Amino acid sequence: MMRSHLKVAAAVGLGLGLTSCASLTKGLKAAKLGGDADRLVAVSENTQKCDKLGAEPAIQEEYALGSALAIQWVQRGGGLMLATATDQQLTTYVNTVGRNLAMQSPRPTLQWTFGVLNDTRNFNGLSAPGGYVFVTRKLLQGVDNEGQLAGVLAHEIAHIVLKHALHQYASVKVSSCKGAVVGNALVSAAAGRLLSASDRDGKLDLDSDTGLLADLTEKTVELAGKGHRKEEELEADRLAVELMLGAGYDPEAYRQLIAKTPDGGGFFANHPKRDERTKQISKVVLAQKAGADTFAELSTDSLQTPALPASFAAVKATGVAKDAK
Repeated sequence: MMRSHLKVAAAVGLGLGLTSCASLTKGLKAAKLGGDADRLVAVSENTQKCDKLGAEPAIQEEYALGSALAIQWVQRGGGLMLATATDQQLTTYVNTVGRNLAMQSPRPTLQWTFGVLNDTRNFNGLSAPGGYVFVTRKLLQGVDNEGQLAGVLAHEIAHIVLKHALHQYASVKVSSCKGAVVGNALVSAAAGRLLSASDRDGKLDLDSDTGLLADLTEKTVELAGKGHRKEEELEADRLAVELMLGAGYDPEAYRQLIAKTPDGGGFFANHPKRDERTKQISKVVLAQKAGADTFAELSTDSLQTPALPASFAAVKATGVAKDAK
């Protein structure tokens, strides 16, 4: 046993000057040391395979993950507002506004679905891959006009279009695979399925593997709870402004919503500071107005900030959200 460990130590020592895991693996193979060295080679090769899981998933994998995440958001948000006729009118209205915005995006053919969560505590918007977007009841209480609602929906649509949650999901797949390999769990069912997928360009069939779907969804939810990176949030705001302009909304309404909401709460909990966001929105609008292509004839006089429909009266009656705490 001691001799075997010495062989591994010697092999690793020889590999210290190598610049990559692949080079180390190649060196160990060439040494033909056997025993623990062979096992180290196997682990190294499999961790390299795991990197393939970082590839962009196929659309069916995105839909499977998105629907699972959507169920999580609905459960955590107290269910959907669908109990009364007014609830259903609000849901239809939010879907109309949301789909109009989504049609301006680079991914108009996704199966876009918008819903209102019964959550009366959190001023929040949520999204999941595949086109799922939710806003809370408290958010509806806090918006002053359709333009503000459109801004929040556009921001969540942008996260989906830009595949920010899918980037988190990719990192979950890779880290789960590597964790299983390094943890000597090569014989486990989950590790085997992930490694098998790495041999198929990293694509997973989550529809036929509910156990793996549940595990990856749980880990993605945990990561998503920490929020997107600052640049991803700013990127989503930039695209949101473009979507609003394309749908005929004045982005000033969205800027006003951000400006009146304290930093660090609800929908804005993991976002950059409001001053940075509001300045960027104004800058994007000016850039679009000065552009020579898509919005060459853009005039703020032609943009709209519609009032909220009468169905909002029932929601507003429970109290308008003054902050995002």
